[in-house]
Amino acid sequence: MANLHPVLKRRGVEIAAISVDSREDSAKLAQSLELPFPLLEDVDLRVALQWGVAMEGRDIAVPAVFVVLPNGTIFWKKVGENIADRPTNSQILEVTSQAVEASKRK
Repeated sequence: MANLHPVLKRRGVEIAAISVDSREDSAKLAQSLELPFPLLEDVDLRVALQWGVAMEGRDIAVPAVFVVLPNGTIFWKKVGENIADRPTNSQILEVTSQAVEASKRK
């Protein structure tokens, strides 16, 4: 996602990531990956459970991407089946392009 940030930013799309790691561990990870967007913490999995992305039987979340319109409507989501199941960069670019257009019509 970090490599998509400049393109998405130009489109007016904001990125936020959520991790089940502690604030300190998340900060270290964000720094080591040089993430240009916030990496928020969800240590107790409350957000992951609310959004349906907590991995059953484990204290982690599956990879997931949600494209949310400015009005709060979920435009698109990809919830992975496992840790390796993630959307491609081209999928994210296509969907965010569609979302930007949809948000202009509303």
